[in-house]
Amino acid sequence: MTNLNVLNRIQRLKIFFLLCLCRLALPAQDVHFSQFYNAPLSLNPALAGAFEEDRRFGAAYRNQWSSVPVPYESFFGTYDQKVFQPWLGDNWLGLGGAFAYDQAGDANLSWLQLALFGAFHWRAAAGHSLSAGLQLRFGQRALEPGQFSFADQFTDSFFDPAAPTAESFAATSAGYFSLGAGFNWFYQPEESRSRAWAGLSAAHLNQPALSFMNDGTVSLPVLFTLNAQGLLELAERWDLAANLLGQRQGTYQEIAGMAGGRFHVSQDKGRELALQLGAGYRLGDALIGYIDVFYKNWRFGLSYDANTSPFIAATNRNGGPEFSVQYVIRQVKPPKAYKACPVF
Repeated sequence: MTNLNVLNRIQRLKIFFLLCLCRLALPAQDVHFSQFYNAPLSLNPALAGAFEEDRRFGAAYRNQWSSVPVPYESFFGTYDQKVFQPWLGDNWLGLGGAFAYDQAGDANLSWLQLALFGAFHWRAAAGHSLSAGLQLRFGQRALEPGQFSFADQFTDSFFDPAAPTAESFAATSAGYFSLGAGFNWFYQPEESRSRAWAGLSAAHLNQPALSFMNDGTVSLPVLFTLNAQGLLELAERWDLAANLLGQRQGTYQEIAGMAGGRFHVSQDKGRELALQLGAGYRLGDALIGYIDVFYKNWRFGLSYDANTSPFIAATNRNGGPEFSVQYVIRQVKPPKAYKACPVF
């Protein structure tokens, strides 16, 4: 092996161990998205059923840091709906579920999560509703340690991937069960496109243990999330959209803000079309640009991160593309009062 190859190998190992140290400092960082406003159930269980229509399908995909040896890939799929019952009066329930998968690194460190959501929505006043939600989450973390490279595989400055190593793991996967809860305020005035949401939630309230060493000493820190989203109707065809997010989990925190303008190209029934352009910033990490397309019952989102953190030495300011899609269904509701015609 030439000296140049040795230097390249050492440089790659430096980047690898830098990422490993980041992961050790943040052992329980949950999946997160730049388009967090398009993945509401990743923020707060009280947002299940907190939308204008009756049923909602959603998915998001993120590819981050593809320019470094250990890129991150994340997928999030959801479904939620409103449930109306006579005994609830003007109130309703929100029920849903989610599937999340995250993978990173040469060892395919993965995070699989399945979640169920339930929320009660109380119509507090005209246009205003308050909701409280619960979340049950089942997860599994796994890796393939055979893909790792360790320091004791170096012999006389040469790296031998076939050399034995003393490093070992008691297990290559670990499962957990956690509880979450949240509260949310939702504002939806009649005869207006304006909307507003604001909520607070906490995940992993039971702080389940998660370890590859079977020692049960590593607990998932509680994840606190504060979110606010709003849409303000400015004119016949123009709206202003704003989204704020604050999260803290152990030593990790994220603060992000997004803003954009929405233009309604067509407002004809059955031919609705709107475009939204905007930008945002994740504090100390990345600049974000995005575009959303609203067509009938569909919503498509595309965003891209430009990395601004010290990690630009490895990413060359490249962040990652993110895609999202939503589909909503509005059910035809029977009239509250009707007059039966006699049959002759």
